[in-house]
Amino acid sequence: MKQFQKQFDDLLAYWPDEDQELRKLRSTAFDQFKNLGIPTKQLEDWQFTDFSSLKEIDYRLSGAEDLPQLPDDITEQVSNTYLLFMINGHYQPDLSDIPESISVTTNLENFKANKELYLDHKNLNPFSALNTSMMNSGVSVTIDSNVILEKPIQVIYAMMDISDPLMNHPRFVFQIGHNSQATIIEHYIGSTDMPYFTNPVSNVTIKNNSVLNHFRIEAEDPLASHIATSNYSLGTDAQLHSVSISSGSKLFRHNINLNFNDKGGNASLNGLSTIREDQHHDQNIIIDHSHNTCQSQQLFKYILSDKSSGVFNGKVVVQEGTKHTEADQTNKNLLLSPKATMNTNPQLEIYSEDVKCSHGSTTGQIDTEALFYLQSRGISKAKAIELIINGFAKEIIEQINNEDVKTYINNKVTNWLESVLIDA
Repeated sequence: MKQFQKQFDDLLAYWPDEDQELRKLRSTAFDQFKNLGIPTKQLEDWQFTDFSSLKEIDYRLSGAEDLPQLPDDITEQVSNTYLLFMINGHYQPDLSDIPESISVTTNLENFKANKELYLDHKNLNPFSALNTSMMNSGVSVTIDSNVILEKPIQVIYAMMDISDPLMNHPRFVFQIGHNSQATIIEHYIGSTDMPYFTNPVSNVTIKNNSVLNHFRIEAEDPLASHIATSNYSLGTDAQLHSVSISSGSKLFRHNINLNFNDKGGNASLNGLSTIREDQHHDQNIIIDHSHNTCQSQQLFKYILSDKSSGVFNGKVVVQEGTKHTEADQTNKNLLLSPKATMNTNPQLEIYSEDVKCSHGSTTGQIDTEALFYLQSRGISKAKAIELIINGFAKEIIEQINNEDVKTYINNKVTNWLESVLIDA
């Protein structure tokens, strides 16, 4: 805890003239973080993940001196997107491309106008509290009412060419105005020979009758630790379609919290984790149904190779008095190695009778009958395995309703699979 205290003290000293209300929020949040501490396996919601490595490395906050030479082009930009580019925690407006219908502001500007978006009322997530206390990067993106964006907004958060173990705590605020439609790609990439720690919080508000497609791509460097929190708030008849892809970082944890704040909301949450070697990926999802006629669907899949390990912990809560709720939760996992492990725990908490809810989970290896069938048709064993795994992943990739994003993700998954099969 001492290294975090030092970095917090240095941050306050670096910005002595910061807005006093924000400064007070930081101090309150850091006290919360110290009281909660880095989670241990004795805590139920964190029991399958070891976070001790975060205490073993002396991370420091990224500063102005950590801005590397800027790239001539952004190789990871998906075709036909607007771009918001950040490198080592520093926003690069000159490399970004945003239309007038989108408002992009700094955290300080947005904090003054939307203070409630920076509060963690439940105070149960230490990493969210740590982010609030040290948020040192990120932006707010506001889309006005009655706007239909022609292209997705791609936010690339890159870590590269660092000389020390760095940590960043980006805060993103995405607000979709009434009757609007948008696609946002939240994309994390890294290429370093040093460990680093990225701890983002994304607060997403989808107002009445609006539609958001939110695609999240985690492709950090294998030395990275990525602990993320995504908070979704849906208004009347709002729609969310989310696909989360994770393949990078040695330690990965994603906390997803979704609240229906009025009637008629619809949320589809989908995820695919492709991991190998000693990677550990943990996803924790809580969906709170507290208003009538809301629907939620979850489908999360893991493909695990070598000695990798995964965690899926999903919970759907239907509050008392809620009517006409529909919720479905599914987790499917494919183990490519006898040394890979998966912990899965789908849950339903239902306090109302007028519901239609289901959940389920399966974990297994490649179907030997399917493998035999393909080989009997003259397909080699290696190619048959590739086809089976691709078919398993395809169900998630097909959930992506933008062809450029779908092509990008499909290529990444195919490249990962080819590298795993070559090394097998």
